[in-house]
Amino acid sequence: PLMHALEGLAICIDLIGVALILFGFFVSLISLLAGLRHGIGLTKNLSNLGAARTILGTYILTGLEFMIASDIIHTVITRELTDLIFVGLLVLIRTAISFFLGREINEIEGHSPAKS
Repeated sequence: PLMHALEGLAICIDLIGVALILFGFFVSLISLLAGLRHGIGLTKNLSNLGAARTILGTYILTGLEFMIASDIIHTVITRELTDLIFVGLLVLIRTAISFFLGREINEIEGHSPAKS
């Protein structure tokens, strides 16, 4: 029963991660569209694009962190070596994506006109 509860918890955490990524997508899309609607335009003001990328990247990072937590729970539950290797590779890939995405977000924020 405990393993089933942990599996259900891991699935819920995965779904929260996906929901965060989708929410971030819609927030960044609305940010882009609002800038276009107000005549900012992407070619006239690239900070609008940078802001939308930062928003989306932040939500992707947060969602990936939830998914990594879920993968760790799966690792605890899993008892077969092939499943452990698969989950370990997933965690490694997601961690690498999170690292490089975090660096890109910091770079975008460092080049924004408000901070220059």
